[in-house]
Amino acid sequence: MFASANTYNVGGTTTFSTACYKTTDGGVTWSGSDTTVFNFGDPAPMIMHTGRFLISYITSTGQMGASYSTDLGSTWSGVITFPGSTTSSDKNLSAVDGISTSTYYGRCYTVYTEFAGAYANRIVSTYSTDGGVTWSTVIPVSPAPSAGHHHQGCDVTVDIYGFVRVVWANCTTNGQNSTEDSLGWAESGTGGASWSDASNSKVNMNGIRSSDFLTPSNVTIRSNGFPRIDGDKTCNSTADDEYVVAAEKNFAPALDNGDIVLMKTPDGGASWTRTRVNQNASGSYEWSPAVNVDATGAINVCYYSTRNVPTNDSAQIYLSRSTDGGATFTDVLISDHKFKPVPISGLAAGYQGDYIGITSGGAGKIVPYWCEQNTSTGGRYQAYAALVDVTIPLPCEDFSCAKDTGTSTTGVITRDFYEEYTGTNYWNRRSTASAYNIGSGSARFNSWTAASGIIQSLTSYTFPAVGANTYITFDEAYASWSAGPTLIDSLIVETSANGGTSFTILGKLYGGASGNLNSAPPGGQFTPTGGQWRPKAYLLPSGTNKVKLRARSANGNDIWVDNVCIQTLTLPVASSMGLIIEGLFIPVNPYNIYPDTVKLFLYRSDFPSVAVDSATSVLGSNAVVSNLFFNRALNGNYYRVARHRNSIEAWSNSGLTYTRGISSTFNFVQPDGQAYGNNQAIVSVSPLYHGLFSGDADRDGAIDATDLSITDNAVAVNLSGYVQPDYTGDFFVDGSDLSICDNNQGVLIVAPPGAEPAPALEYKNQNEEYKNDEERMKDETGKKMFIEMQQKDRELKEARIKEKEEASKKYEQIYKSRKTNRSVERSDKGNKGTTNVGY
Repeated sequence: MFASANTYNVGGTTTFSTACYKTTDGGVTWSGSDTTVFNFGDPAPMIMHTGRFLISYITSTGQMGASYSTDLGSTWSGVITFPGSTTSSDKNLSAVDGISTSTYYGRCYTVYTEFAGAYANRIVSTYSTDGGVTWSTVIPVSPAPSAGHHHQGCDVTVDIYGFVRVVWANCTTNGQNSTEDSLGWAESGTGGASWSDASNSKVNMNGIRSSDFLTPSNVTIRSNGFPRIDGDKTCNSTADDEYVVAAEKNFAPALDNGDIVLMKTPDGGASWTRTRVNQNASGSYEWSPAVNVDATGAINVCYYSTRNVPTNDSAQIYLSRSTDGGATFTDVLISDHKFKPVPISGLAAGYQGDYIGITSGGAGKIVPYWCEQNTSTGGRYQAYAALVDVTIPLPCEDFSCAKDTGTSTTGVITRDFYEEYTGTNYWNRRSTASAYNIGSGSARFNSWTAASGIIQSLTSYTFPAVGANTYITFDEAYASWSAGPTLIDSLIVETSANGGTSFTILGKLYGGASGNLNSAPPGGQFTPTGGQWRPKAYLLPSGTNKVKLRARSANGNDIWVDNVCIQTLTLPVASSMGLIIEGLFIPVNPYNIYPDTVKLFLYRSDFPSVAVDSATSVLGSNAVVSNLFFNRALNGNYYRVARHRNSIEAWSNSGLTYTRGISSTFNFVQPDGQAYGNNQAIVSVSPLYHGLFSGDADRDGAIDATDLSITDNAVAVNLSGYVQPDYTGDFFVDGSDLSICDNNQGVLIVAPPGAEPAPALEYKNQNEEYKNDEERMKDETGKKMFIEMQQKDRELKEARIKEKEEASKKYEQIYKSRKTNRSVERSDKGNKGTTNVGY
């Protein structure tokens, strides 16, 4: 952060300057200098995304100018006077375009009042495209004032689309009693080259401008009702709303002596609402407001207030905060002592300062900045800052936003997360993909472009320490680069219990040829479809108050994340399912000859290729598989999928609700049609029971000649033990196992549409234009390797098909006569009772 103030040497030679106060630890400690460049004051500090400091001010000739620093304020350039500025320039403020997708990203703007020359009594503007080395010739912003009026007290901001907005006070001309009686407004979509929608009277107001603001006879300070502006740069519903604050009196919603009024426009100045900011009773004085909209979209306004002093001769700093778009505010006392606002000796009559400031460090950190005098400073005004910690909810970021942010040198701050990086930032928000096609955005780490070894993190703001059963959950998507299966991009989950002083690794996700980060087939630069995401959930250690997703590029492919949430989850309770394995079936309890291991999966019903969680248990009494705990699954609708080591998996006939903390059951055994496509064997006719088809020895999802060959070979060598071709569970492979496999020839998995991940049918290049030869070469190499991979894949598939065909021909002759006489009915095993099985 960079702050400034007028500095005035009251001892020895009288000199004016502007200060440079900086902090690199979030405002905990400050350093700097009271003297930068000799001038006549009115400092307006700026910081560019490159870290360059700039400050505009009134030069020693009375013109308007600026200086810049490339070493965090240690040294400064000389005075650069704005072309066209007269020696009667006054009341400047400045801003930088920090919107990375803006056409004018990095442009610096200054607006101020000219009291002489061709644009006398009007607001003018200038801009710099080279970090303050040169500035454009000033042009008028405000229309010509009406008789008896002038324009003063302007402010400037840049909105989320790169539009520049300027406000000012349209004042009656009466010296230090020039009342601000309307709000002026103009905007520029041309980077300050021209201005439109300019009006001297967008909103009526009644400012507090006075040469004697406070009532006590021993306090005579001048005051103003100059407006200050900031906009909402979040992706909330309030995005691009602009908020203007000013001190007013005796004009609703302002009460008597002086109140802070918020003027809000949600539509670029077309319409306005007015709200009283300070919530105290009438009778006190509030003045010099400054406004900041933080990363959560909350509106923060700081100002001086005398509410706690009945005589109104002493003031404190208050912060009013709104989290509902300015509809309501809550007041917080900031300063820990009172001070008497008295004029500064030797300066203009009644001068106590004209502005204070405020900024924010993402979510949860507000920094008001002001000046005051007291006995401890020998009566001299000193600069103060406060760190206001706002308790924020546990992060839950879905990145939904219509605004893409490309690779840049500025962080894309969201409500809950920010980027940690040096040099070029490769984290960005994209609206081109969203997990499961829900929402309108996600975050991407651009490993495709980032050089190998670059490490950058998506880091949460500090949140309240978590207790037991709290998880970090998120969705990720990744496909390895077809030409670089050995390039291992990674995403590491880290936690901190001390606000980020140190981190501990919680989970590791790796790309490459077959890493646990992978969610889609290899290919070119990757943008995931709705079904190419995979959920992740990690139990956080108690006390965690900060998390980090640390991405490391191997110059492979892009890593995508979405729906990053810290949430306390209800403990899962045991679920169960009714299940019979065809080959293990016996007609009496427990209905499976022995308790073999099975696994139940939960697959998303909207994207059946996405497995959310799984649980392993054993076949139990009454054909019930118990003690199935789904620790990672969130509440949702899922298919149940039952798998066994040598059987064809079965899917439930529809998606079913799963709620954490509530036991769920599903019975594959009965009634008829419980499996999707009714794809199970009938193991008993009366009563009607179903079981998983047995015979898939090679576990490829099809019972075919290959399985028959494996089983036949096992019979030939009298294979025994816990082996794949033992379908009947007697730990010996014999004719009964061969019969089951033969009977089930041609049985395949039947699953809902979309259950199998779609193969990469073509090489997709996400870059329509290459930034450099390296990108072009990488893409061409990837395309070449992708074509080679496809060819190899086709050859392997063709060889496998040929092998199966040959095996099928071989066994067709061997088993032809036996098939003619085989009974497909196995009802002799059926239980003739009416026992309810599978519950």
